[in-house]
Amino acid sequence: GSDFNEYYPTSMMETGKDIIFFWVARMIMLGIYRTGKVPFEKVYLHGMVRDKHGKKMSKSKGNVIAPSEIQEKYGTDALRMGLIVNNAPGSDMNLDPDKVNAYKKFANKIWNMTRFTLSAIEDMPTSAALTDDDKRNIEENLHKNIAEITKYMEDNRFDLASEKLYLFVWHYFADQLIEESKPMLASEDPAIKSSRQRLLSEYLVGSLKILHPYMPFVTEAIWQELPKQLKDQDILMVAKWPKF
Repeated sequence: GSDFNEYYPTSMMETGKDIIFFWVARMIMLGIYRTGKVPFEKVYLHGMVRDKHGKKMSKSKGNVIAPSEIQEKYGTDALRMGLIVNNAPGSDMNLDPDKVNAYKKFANKIWNMTRFTLSAIEDMPTSAALTDDDKRNIEENLHKNIAEITKYMEDNRFDLASEKLYLFVWHYFADQLIEESKPMLASEDPAIKSSRQRLLSEYLVGSLKILHPYMPFVTEAIWQELPKQLKDQDILMVAKWPKF
């Protein structure tokens, strides 16, 4: 039917490297046999998730970590980031709950920077124009980082994309940029204040869009809190990826 025509063949199959013969080869053979077409163009193989000491998880060793327990404790988005950052394609990774906890703190940071930005832009005029300095800042920092993260994703280096994303959102946007913006937001000059409001709103929207594939739940919840005029879509999941 129409689903078959739309979704077969697909572009990528993502699976564990241990089942390439058991499953991947058979899916290709059966797909060709039944349809005459290869079912996917690329196979992205992830490594095995091991415990924090690098040992294979097994019930007999008692070192199995249930994803549901981690999700309950740290949140689903934190677990997703913990599984992606530093996880090079095809290589095994050690899952340490402390690492996941670091991304729980990151999720809190995203909420905090959002609250700051939304309160800072409450009285932003609709005609807010960027000063030359703020325009340059957006091009050299926001656009440049999004372009680099996008390139990593297109090259299937989600480990590098997520690491760069973490550094950019936390250390640049949430820490450095917000601190630098405080005096400008308090400026007596309306042109400086409104430009900085617009800059922060662009950073927030851009950051949420590029964070979404990695941390979909927290970013979608935040997107629903944004004023309508900042959004190109009501739902972040179908918003346009930033292009410049």
